[in-house]
Amino acid sequence: MCSKMADEADHWPLAIPIPVAWGDMDALGHVNNTRFLRWFEDARIEAFRRIGSVDLGPSSSSGPILARLECVFRRPVVYPDTVTSMIRASEIGTDRYTLEHQLVSADQQQVVAFGTSRMVQVDYRSGEKVPLSAGIIEELEKLR
Repeated sequence: MCSKMADEADHWPLAIPIPVAWGDMDALGHVNNTRFLRWFEDARIEAFRRIGSVDLGPSSSSGPILARLECVFRRPVVYPDTVTSMIRASEIGTDRYTLEHQLVSADQQQVVAFGTSRMVQVDYRSGEKVPLSAGIIEELEKLR
């Protein structure tokens, strides 16, 4: 699924431009690989906001938990640059969904990384899986 995703020039309903900071660089002279995961997270949190899952944590009754994260690194990124973190929903189930990620470098005009996040809806108090609400499923469909 991921290799196909990187080659498609298709619909990404959520795209966030993120300036690369000097502090994102590591001793090897390029952006540290952990930053790519943070850029995925930036788009994922915006997706949560859009689907109505912005209240996360112990004060809310249920919400998404990151169950799996995959990142395929294609090209290094260096400062200065701007990456666009793109996201779309796929594989929407009764209690889980997958978010596909793609990072594009403005300077390189190429995909620099892609991946997936598997989200599971849980009751934060019990830790048990719970069904996605009809409203969340409807909003996830808008992110396909």
